[in-house]
Amino acid sequence: MTISDDLINRLSTETGRRLLERARSGRQRAVAKISQCCVTVTRDGKNTHEEMFERTPTIGELVARVGPDHYVVSIVMKHKSLRQRARLLLAAE
Repeated sequence: MTISDDLINRLSTETGRRLLERARSGRQRAVAKISQCCVTVTRDGKNTHEEMFERTPTIGELVARVGPDHYVVSIVMKHKSLRQRARLLLAAE
C-alpha cells in the first residue's frame, strides 16, 4: 500500500496550519502580558487624563472607574516598559 502525494501534502499543510495557530496564540498571550490598555478621557473637552487597565475594559468597567460624566477621547494599547516588566518579575519571585 502506498501513500499518495496528495495525502502527504494535505497532512503536511494541516500540521503547518496547526503549528501556525499555536504560535499565533502564544504571541497573543505574550503581547497581552506586556501590554496595558490606556483610555484617555475628558470631562470638559479641554483637560484629559489617562486611565490604565490590564486588559481592554468593558463600558461598565470604564464607567465604574471614571464615572458616567466623562467622554472617551482615545483607547490605545501601550507596552509596559522593560523596567515595569522587570519589577513584575522580581515581585513574582
